[in-house]
Amino acid sequence: MTRYRIYSLAFILSLLAGCSQTDDGTEHHEPPGGAVTVWTSKAELFMEHPALIVGNEIRFAFHLTWLSDFKPVNEAKLTLEFISADGFRLVISVDTPTSPGIYRPVVSFDRSGIYDLTMIVEGRSKDTLHVSEIMVFTTAEEVPPEEATQGEPLITFLKEQQWKIDFRTEPAVQGSISGTVRAACEIVPRLNNEAILSAPFTGIIPAEENQRLPVVGQQVRSGARLAAMIPSAETPGGMENFLSRFVDAETNLALAEKEFERAKHLRSVDGISDREYQIVEAEYKRAYTTFQTLSKYAHANSVDKFPDSFTLNAPLSGTIVEAHVVPGKQVNAGEPLYRIINTSSVWIRADVVSTEVGRLAQPSRTWLRLAGIDETFEVNERNGKLVSIATVIDPLTRTFPVIFEVQNPEETLRIGMFGEISIATGRTMDGLVIPVSALIEEEGRYSVYVHIEGEAFAKRDVVLGERNGDYIEVRSGLSEGERVVTEGAYQVRLASFSSQLPAHGHEH
Repeated sequence: MTRYRIYSLAFILSLLAGCSQTDDGTEHHEPPGGAVTVWTSKAELFMEHPALIVGNEIRFAFHLTWLSDFKPVNEAKLTLEFISADGFRLVISVDTPTSPGIYRPVVSFDRSGIYDLTMIVEGRSKDTLHVSEIMVFTTAEEVPPEEATQGEPLITFLKEQQWKIDFRTEPAVQGSISGTVRAACEIVPRLNNEAILSAPFTGIIPAEENQRLPVVGQQVRSGARLAAMIPSAETPGGMENFLSRFVDAETNLALAEKEFERAKHLRSVDGISDREYQIVEAEYKRAYTTFQTLSKYAHANSVDKFPDSFTLNAPLSGTIVEAHVVPGKQVNAGEPLYRIINTSSVWIRADVVSTEVGRLAQPSRTWLRLAGIDETFEVNERNGKLVSIATVIDPLTRTFPVIFEVQNPEETLRIGMFGEISIATGRTMDGLVIPVSALIEEEGRYSVYVHIEGEAFAKRDVVLGERNGDYIEVRSGLSEGERVVTEGAYQVRLASFSSQLPAHGHEH
C-alpha cells in the first residue's frame, strides 16, 4: 500500500521553522514538500522531503522499519533509483543510516518531470519498495500551493516513539469467519476426575505416624499413602466395632481362600460336585468383597491379629486441592479429609442464553478468553470434544449448560477459572477481519487506532460482528487494507491527549 500527500505534518513543521523574511521585511514561505508511506510484506517506508526543485540539493528523510519486529532498520544498504517518465535515470547508494532507522541522502535533480522511485534494501533481509509519481518542478513558482482539507483528526506518534516500545500494526483483510455463540464459562473438574477421601471410621490422626502429611497443591498418585488413623475406642462404631469387623473380614477371607483352593483341587479329581464347588466359590467371593470394601481406603499397618493403625490411601492420581487433616485431631466416620482433582483433562461449562438454542447443533470448536490468561485458548477436534448440550433451560437464569472436555497436560487451565467462550456454530461467512488485540473498549463501545501514514494515526469507532479466537469481524468503521495498531495502542492513546505538536528531531 502507498499513501502520498503533497502537504504533511513535516510541511507544517517546516512552515513553523522555515518562514523567513526578505530584505524588505516581508515573510517568505518555503513551497510545500511531501510525504509517502509504503508497506510491503517485510518493511515499512515513511519518506519525507521538501519541495523538489531542479538544481536544488534536496535532503530526503527515509524512515525504515522491519515489519518482523517493528524495529528500525539499523544495518542495511539502500540503492535508490529515480526514473523519470521520459526514461532519465538517477541512481544513488546509501550505505548506513545517519541515525537508527533514518537515512538522509541528498539528491539533486537535473531535469523536471514525474519520477518513480525504486528502493532496494539489503540488510538482515532483502526487500524492494516502490514509490510512484514523485513530482520534480523546474522552479519554486511552479509548486502548487497547499490546499486546506477537512479530514478526521490525526494523532502524531513519531517513528522514534514507535521504535522504543512494543509496537505492531496489521492490515484489515477479507477472510472467512465462523458464526459464533458467546457465553460465560467456567473451568470445572471432569466427571470421575475428582474424589473426596473421607474417614472410613471414627478415629484419631496420630501425630507420631503423620510426620509428613501431604499439603494443598501437592501431586499424588493413586494408592499413595496420605495419612494414618487409629480407630477410637470411646465412640460408637469406633475401635471395637471397626477392629472387629476388619479382623473378622480378614480372617473370613483367609479361611474362604483356603477352602476355595481345596475345592479347586477336589474338583480336578472329581472329588466334589459342581454344586458344592459353586457354594465354596460364592463364599470366597463374598469374603473377598467384604474385606476389600473395608480396606479400600484404609489398610492395616500391621500383620498382627490386632492392627495398631490404618493407612488412608489416595483414591486417584491428581492434585490435592483441600486438606482437613490435623495431627492429633479426632475425626468422625464420613468426615472429609482430602479432596483430590486430576486436571490432566478438564471440563468447560458454558451457560448459553436460551435465545441461542437454535444456533447450536453439534459444535466442535470453541475459543476461550479466561481471566488471568492473555492468550486465546482454542478447543478443537485435536485436543477436545463436545460432552453434552442440555435439553432443559434453567427457569431462573434462562440459560442451558453446554459442556466441552479439553486435554490439559500443561495444567494451563485451572479449576475455577472463568471467562468468555465463543462457540462456533458451523456457519461461515466472508467479512473484514482484524486481530482482537486491536480493539479498545470504552463504556461498551469499541474503537481502533488506524495507521494513516508513518507518524499519523486516527481513532475510529467500529461496529463488530462474529469473533473467532484472536480475530473478529468489523462490519463498519474500517476499509480493507487499512492498518490497525495491535500493540502499543495505549501509547498512541496517550499521544492523542497532547494539545501541541511535538518537537520534530528530523533533518529535512
